[in-house]
Amino acid sequence: MALSDIDGSLKSLNEKLDWIINRLNYLEAVLTESQQYPEVVDFLQKLKLGTALYGEPLKTLNRIVSARHLIESTSQKDEINKIILNYIALKGPKNISELTREIGRQRGKASRTTIRKRVKQLLDSKALVKEGTRYRLP
Repeated sequence: MALSDIDGSLKSLNEKLDWIINRLNYLEAVLTESQQYPEVVDFLQKLKLGTALYGEPLKTLNRIVSARHLIESTSQKDEINKIILNYIALKGPKNISELTREIGRQRGKASRTTIRKRVKQLLDSKALVKEGTRYRLP
């Protein structure tokens, strides 16, 4: 299965999961307001919690697929860039300090200046997006 197919499937699953959670929220609100079936409201809350548990792994998979696609592109084949993209894909948005620590852990050494330059390159190539002081995959 190609990365684009996986990416499309993950987006579809995320949309369906969001729809299900919105629907459960609606049903819970209606039943809570009527106060006729408290046991059903309790069941819906538990069902919603169970459904939401699938959301985080799907988001992580989506980030991993995005990172893999970026790494396979010709401009992102550098080892430091790969580490940055993989780490953000697995752990979510990170700041320069967190990225520097992780790269130092994996490579034995890391310079904040070098990491900052690489992150800037990734920002310029639209492989990363800045949110406050953290960087995430688009």
